[in-house]
Amino acid sequence: MTQQCAYPAWLQDELPTPAMVFDESKLRLTIRSIQRCAGDLSAELLYSLKACSTARIVEIIAEAVHGLSCSSLFEAQLARQIIGDSGSVHMTSPALTAAALQALSSYCDYVSFNSLSQLDRLSPGLDPGIQRGLRVNPGISFGLDERYDPCRKHSKLGVPVDQLRAALSMSPERLRGLRGIHIHSNCDSRDLSDLSRVVRKIERELQPLLESISWINLGGGYLLNDPDNTQSLAETLERLRSTYGVRVLVEPGSAFVRAAGYLVSQVTDLISREGKNVAVLDTSVNHMPEVFEYQFEPDLVGDCDGGNNQYLLAGGTCLAGDLFGEYAFREELKIGARVVFENVGSYTTTKSNLFNGFALPSVFLARLDGKLELLNEFTYADFKSRA
Repeated sequence: MTQQCAYPAWLQDELPTPAMVFDESKLRLTIRSIQRCAGDLSAELLYSLKACSTARIVEIIAEAVHGLSCSSLFEAQLARQIIGDSGSVHMTSPALTAAALQALSSYCDYVSFNSLSQLDRLSPGLDPGIQRGLRVNPGISFGLDERYDPCRKHSKLGVPVDQLRAALSMSPERLRGLRGIHIHSNCDSRDLSDLSRVVRKIERELQPLLESISWINLGGGYLLNDPDNTQSLAETLERLRSTYGVRVLVEPGSAFVRAAGYLVSQVTDLISREGKNVAVLDTSVNHMPEVFEYQFEPDLVGDCDGGNNQYLLAGGTCLAGDLFGEYAFREELKIGARVVFENVGSYTTTKSNLFNGFALPSVFLARLDGKLELLNEFTYADFKSRA
């Protein structure tokens, strides 16, 4: 439970619900913090669109980064449209095809192949002006739920270190033309010492490869928002640069956008079931799918330790498991009351769905001047086109 019990200043009674609101002031504050961390690490900073690809939000972030990181043709097309010639577009995907790669050549500056098979089949057809990389799986798990552990057993993500080491020994010609390697080894970690362990393993196992490349992308999965916690990793990366002469890139996603996002809903019904008060909302876990996928309770503005009024918050679809969790409030909820989830800026708009014909939240930007700017709203035509 959180201690915050004050609603954001931009919240207005006339704001239609459900609504997804990005707070520009919070977004820019986070951007500055991440820039400082990346600067302390002397790393080039990218943003990974998979966390949030809302164009206006990406435009704000793009002003502050060296490039944008993508995992699909549509993401790459949007990234190039937004960043233009002012930055680079980076691609890696386990599902690359020859047809997609031909289209991607118009958008991408870097392509990191996900497997040796991809590299063998697709690299010859890639535009020679695009830098070729290879995603490497370091094989170190950090105690995560395996559903989002890139290094889980039987992982499809990247070439296992031992397979790559064998390829270097047996057929080094397969790796000619590689300019860099891409590593993504964690999810939502604040412990940068984990990344230091990964780099040290890559140094031990793949030294000949490091001596032949010009860049290493350390991926995302780390919340680069604590500039006071970078010294150990900075020393590791400086050794990497001084020993091998490589450029170092990092590409956080969630770290940029999570704190800036709010999902605003209202109570449509209040019922009692087996001694629990249930508040039915006009939003759904399908608007925040990771709640259902990973069974976590999202943060809620006004959820107070010691609150005497407890409610089970339920989404408004016919899915029995459409539940956000139990929360406590200082005041009793009334029908029509606003309920605002916070810290939900990542993996929300990119993963929300129209199950049950439940309209997706309208998307707003709470600008620095305090005004709300409508970025997108969804209609019956959107539902019909996908039904």
